[in-house]
Amino acid sequence: MHFVDDNEVNRVLTFPILIAAIEAAHRRPKIAVRDGYLGDDKGQQLVTRSAVDAGRFMMTKLYTSFPGNLTDGKLPAVQAVCVLFDGNNGQPLAVMDAAEITHWKTAADSALGAKYLARPDAETLLVVGAGEMARWLVRGHRTVRPSLKRV
Repeated sequence: MHFVDDNEVNRVLTFPILIAAIEAAHRRPKIAVRDGYLGDDKGQQLVTRSAVDAGRFMMTKLYTSFPGNLTDGKLPAVQAVCVLFDGNNGQPLAVMDAAEITHWKTAADSALGAKYLARPDAETLLVVGAGEMARWLVRGHRTVRPSLKRV
């Protein structure tokens, strides 16, 4: 089994590769997905998202949400891992840093939408919010719309 940390995620992923992979995945049959939530009234949660791509892969993303972590600034509010299994024999294949994967995937999903919905010559991108995802969204959108001059 392979452990993929945030450095390796950032070393191997690129927006052109990821956007093309997500686009291809949208053309395949829909996969089974199920979410689970456990937590308390303070917003502390354990969330699971499991997916089965029959005969290929099985995966569970596990993440915690602890909004109070932002108060002292020592830990992020959300921390996550993905566990990937072989869909033919159930063998664990990898444990991956899901926080970085989520940044890449969220931005790539948004960029793929822009590829089909935004004008090809668009020069301005408006990003509402300045949180952690903002820079990722700009990078992703610039991949599909290199004409962007102003954000």
